Amino acid sequence: MKTKLILLSLLCLSQTILLAQKKVAIDTKTSLLKWTGHAEIGTYAPSGTLNLWEGVVYLKGDEITAALLTVDMKSMKQENSDLVNHLKSEDFFDVEKYSVSTIKINSIRNGKAYGQITMKNKTQAFECPIAITKTGGELSVTGKAIIDRTKYGIIYNSGSFFSGLGDHAIKNTFDVAFNIVVNL
Repeated sequence: MKTKLILLSLLCLSQTILLAQKKVAIDTKTSLLKWTGHAEIGTYAPSGTLNLWEGVVYLKGDEITAALLTVDMKSMKQENSDLVNHLKSEDFFDVEKYSVSTIKINSIRNGKAYGQITMKNKTQAFECPIAITKTGGELSVTGKAIIDRTKYGIIYNSGSFFSGLGDHAIKNTFDVAFNIVVNL
């Protein structure tokens, strides 16, 4: 009986905590995702943008406790259309089959976001440093995530999987700098 009472109390407490949080949509028009890939040799580092399809943050007061973002992989842009077409192909992100990726932030502690990224139906844990600023009625979350593409099955020209690539080798990691905007 005592165990049941404790479990019931914990359930009520967790529901109270969830109810105390407010769900707010991310401003997908002003939020920005900028990706950068890197050659393994030399300084070649093309960059471009991606759009958010949708996203929400969970707030307790003005503090973000969690978030869920959906990235529109078909929105990938870069000045070199041949590069974009290759990145959208099966060699890389296969956007016809996997048109969205998701970023789930489970917690934010000590200036870091912790969660999972799902890309090409593969989910991997991540953590990255972030900064949260409040200006007027707007929250802005900025940072840069470093993502290992090989963990999502993207191995094209990876020196970890192929030899003799020379200056055609591509680093396993790419960066995504972000500025996520929430209007309060």
